[in-house]
Amino acid sequence: MSITETKNESTDMAEHKIEPKYKVTPRYGVWSKDDKITVQVALPGVKKADIEMKVLPNYFTLRAPRGEVMYTLDLEMIKVEPEVSKAEYEEGLLKIELKRYNPLEHAYEVKIE
Repeated sequence: MSITETKNESTDMAEHKIEPKYKVTPRYGVWSKDDKITVQVALPGVKKADIEMKVLPNYFTLRAPRGEVMYTLDLEMIKVEPEVSKAEYEEGLLKIELKRYNPLEHAYEVKIE
């Protein structure tokens, strides 16, 4: 047995970011009806404030830490309108509603002279 001197380091938990030990793809479901795409993701034990999501026109990404586990989900999607995305989180279930991009909604009308 040996005695060693411990360095005087701060014990503030905010300074020591815990890196996740495991990366896990959560259980999820995706379906489409009319112009809406719905994504539901099971994130048991994750705090709402810890969920990070990004939506691009053709891509969805999710990161959600829980202790030593990092839930990660990356989905390539059909074109959506990210600016009208909605999400809610309740009892470990994340529900995301995306609007499918409809090119005719953004088309210009051409008048014949």
